[in-house]
Amino acid sequence: MSASYAKLSESISKAKNVRIYKDKDTAYDFKLYPFGERGTYIDPELISEITDSLAESITAQFPAFDYIVSPEPGGHTWGMLAAYKLMKPMNILRLSTELYDNYEVSIKRETAYNENYIYFDGFTAGDRVLLLDDVISSGATIRCIARQMVRMGIELTGVQAILAKGDHYKQLQTDIGVPVRFLSKA
Repeated sequence: MSASYAKLSESISKAKNVRIYKDKDTAYDFKLYPFGERGTYIDPELISEITDSLAESITAQFPAFDYIVSPEPGGHTWGMLAAYKLMKPMNILRLSTELYDNYEVSIKRETAYNENYIYFDGFTAGDRVLLLDDVISSGATIRCIARQMVRMGIELTGVQAILAKGDHYKQLQTDIGVPVRFLSKA
């Protein structure tokens, strides 16, 4: 599950730690990974290494799915790159904005540092999808997406991430009943 990725390992070890406040009383120590949701500059060699490695991992671990699903803000970039590399369609789960307020299906996503809504569009019952995200921390985002997919009749075939923080992915895998894979662990 965890191979040696030189650029990815370097980016993880050099990531800055910042404190994010969910509200005035709730602080969360957040790692600014360049490939993560609040990352900025990404070296082209890192982009290539992650994209190629995601495609290889997905091909080896998840042979049967119709398309990739990735949430904003961190997963959708990598989902798009992996989908392109694998020549698969993708569906982006959008964050709440006034543009999506009329969507029929939305779910509240609450993490240790954030609350927002994720909007679902373009799904059909019976679709087989692979969920791709940047970082698995507690697994809260993936759990809420997986629950909504069950309600919609969507088959989640697995979860692929770039990074798993700690061992939360083990409980996540048990909770949602599909394999959870990642390129690296911190």
